[in-house]
Amino acid sequence: MIDSITIIHPGLYSSIQDAGRYGYAHLGIPESGVMDRKAWRIANALVNNPEHTAVIEFTIMGPTIQFECERHFVITGGDIKAYINGIAVTTGKVYIAKKGDMLKCLHFISGCRGYLAISGGLLTIPVLGSQSMYSPVTETSTLKKGDRIQIGASNYGTFKGVGIKNLKTVQQSNKEHIQKIEAHMGPEFNVLGERHINFLKETVFSVSKLWNRMAIQLEQKLFDQIPSIVTGPVVPGIVQLTPSGNIILLMRDCQTTGGYPRILQLSETSMDVLAQKKQGDQLSLLLID
Repeated sequence: MIDSITIIHPGLYSSIQDAGRYGYAHLGIPESGVMDRKAWRIANALVNNPEHTAVIEFTIMGPTIQFECERHFVITGGDIKAYINGIAVTTGKVYIAKKGDMLKCLHFISGCRGYLAISGGLLTIPVLGSQSMYSPVTETSTLKKGDRIQIGASNYGTFKGVGIKNLKTVQQSNKEHIQKIEAHMGPEFNVLGERHINFLKETVFSVSKLWNRMAIQLEQKLFDQIPSIVTGPVVPGIVQLTPSGNIILLMRDCQTTGGYPRILQLSETSMDVLAQKKQGDQLSLLLID
């Protein structure tokens, strides 16, 4: 019998993600990979998986999963209501599931993305060096009801000192009302005048209804006649400014080129914070020279 888990209900936007795929931007293929890398790394450390092991990422509403074998597991990321056979599961705490046990991940109390790491890791077939799901590179971009995923041999508890066995909290401060997002000057930062820069520094921004793994658009606009640029390369973390004043923060599934001025570049820490933001959440920009 192959060790595996079965997806009973996929939840929303649930997918398998790892560090992402690199070296294919010239073909128009995004990096993809986990949105909240801090939560991902902590999850794998907690169950003694290698650092780059693939996990299940889910958004807003988590999946229901049946274990077909005994395995340790942990959930990190946002603070989510989850249950194993009806018993509450705490974010950041390692549990053991027996064969036939049912894990139900419901809605988030704070944050919006969660990560399920299982000891032994998920053994899906890599495409272009990554297990990250992204259509059309992979057959589908999300998990489906009835999917059966093979998992590897567990190393949990095998090596003394490997991983983190006790951690009171692995959540980010998702409950903070307004979080500061660190940003550095982008390639076209010089198109901004003093008024624009002050606007970026002083405004409390809200996440619009346009937010996903590709990009987050902010509600507030920076109105001005700033022209587009000759199409150039973009990477996750680039902040674009459209001619109509829209401020767009590119995320892990972003395109590889763009024609809007690249006014800022977000730090990796900021990307992790943004991964837990949903429509209506507020943030401010901390510009770093």
